Order: sequence, then C-alpha cells, then structure tokens
Amino acid sequence: MKLESGLFRTPCSSIKPARGCLLVSEPLLTDSYFQRSVIFLIEHNTEGTMGLVLNKPSGLVLNRLVEGLEELTEIPVFCGGPMSGDRLYYLHTLGHLIPNAIEVGEGLYIGGDFDVIVSYLRSGNNIEHNIKFFIGYSGWSPGQLSEEIEERVWAVNNNYFVEQCISQEGDLFWRMAVEGLGDEYRTWLNYPKLPYLN
Repeated sequence: MKLESGLFRTPCSSIKPARGCLLVSEPLLTDSYFQRSVIFLIEHNTEGTMGLVLNKPSGLVLNRLVEGLEELTEIPVFCGGPMSGDRLYYLHTLGHLIPNAIEVGEGLYIGGDFDVIVSYLRSGNNIEHNIKFFIGYSGWSPGQLSEEIEERVWAVNNNYFVEQCISQEGDLFWRMAVEGLGDEYRTWLNYPKLPYLN
C-alpha cells in the first residue's frame, strides 16, 4: 500500500498501535476500502493485526441479512474491510448485557451472544449509540502494519470517544479523527479527496 507522493507526509506517529487504538489513513491513500478511513484495532500482536473500518457504510442493512428483523427500522451495516466478507461483526457498548462479549477498548466490546443481540434489537431498544455492525474485517500480517505506519500510510490515534466510534461515519468522522491527531496533521484536512478534479 504505497503513497503517491510525500507532499503531505508528517512525522511518523509516536503512538504505537495497540488494541483499542484508531488508525487514521493518510489523505493520499486511494485504496477503495481505506481511502479516508478510520479503523478501530481489535487485536495487534506478534501474530498480526485485526481491525474494523468504522466509517464506510456498505449499503447493506441488517434487516435483510438476519431473519426476524424485517419489521424494524433499517439497521445499517458497515464495511469492516476486505477480509472474510461473508462474516458479520459487531462493536457495542453492551458488555454488561451481552454474554461472551470481549472488551477491546474502555467501554467498547466486540461480539458476544448474537441471539441476545437479536432479542435486544427486537425489543425496540435504541441502538444508535450502542451497536455498530460490519461485514468483513481488515487484517495485516506480522510486522506489516508497523511498516505501513513507518511509511506514513497510517497515523495512530488514541484521542477519541467511544460514542464517536459507534455513531459517526463517512468523511466527517475521518476529519474528526485527523483533528484528534494534533496540529501537525492539520495539512491533511486541506487535501482534496479527488485531487485530479482540481
């Protein structure tokens, strides 16, 4: 995953990637999955890295993927990444309610008993700031993410609120994540999304 230019490069991120951190993509990155993406790291160790792209709607809705939810208001599903595109993942703030959920950040959980999730949804509970669903995930082999961070493809951000991870999406969330990186990354905000149209 190479950059087209060094024009908007910044110093290499001083924060090391770890479970619970965000990855914020460099503005020159043109990959369809990762352009202006914000990724939540689920796991990062000597065996590799797993994360979920938080801000890319897939165009799918959970109501058409899971039986018994057809009568509910449409629940969007986000594109978590290019790997395992036939698997559903979910981040949520309901660790106290969902058995077998794994805490991946302070107050933020992944997975857990899906039948309980479905019951929670069918009971009419508000999910807006509580659950986010994903198809697929993003993965890196051992050492790959560290190399990409050194190449300035990603900046690591641990300055965020859990509610943002669940409720925000699109380019606006990317911009918020860039602002959380600090002043040295402000130039990223001035770079056009489609520079060849200027």
